[in-house]
Amino acid sequence: MIQKIFLTFCLLLIAVPAGADNLRRNRVRTSTDKITIITALNVGYKRVFNKDPSINTLSMSLAQINLENGHGKYIYNHNLGNVGPRWNQRVPYFILGGSMFKAHNSYADGAVHYWLHLKEVCPKALPYFRKGDPTTASHVMRQCKYYTAPKSHYTKLLVILFSPAKKLVNKYKNTN
Repeated sequence: MIQKIFLTFCLLLIAVPAGADNLRRNRVRTSTDKITIITALNVGYKRVFNKDPSINTLSMSLAQINLENGHGKYIYNHNLGNVGPRWNQRVPYFILGGSMFKAHNSYADGAVHYWLHLKEVCPKALPYFRKGDPTTASHVMRQCKYYTAPKSHYTKLLVILFSPAKKLVNKYKNTN
């Protein structure tokens, strides 16, 4: 029964003309520098959690964005972290590699949705962001299906990226 419903849903998706979906956006590359990313993540965190992020939290998020978005070079539609819509969300989106990702109008908006996604879908990872523990944060994000890459590879890269991200965040915090 479930397979029939899924098949019907898939056929409906194929049958809908491209112009009929007013939520689909063209994929637009919105590359930026790391300071812009840090600023957006900082502001987004404050909006979602009503407090300042810790140095470790901001550093972990920057390390993950560096991993997910190629150090800011491969950001599309201001989507920080390659966050996709959940199955029941009707939000603006773009297609990349056959997958749907949320489309945003600004980095601030992308950052808010990045933090909301972690808060709502993967809240058990956030304590490990605060502790500065990229290994456990990576494992928990895999459990909540944040990423599908091999866990050992993703974890290794997140561990490598955390330290330089923390140095940059410390420098940012000391100048702001």
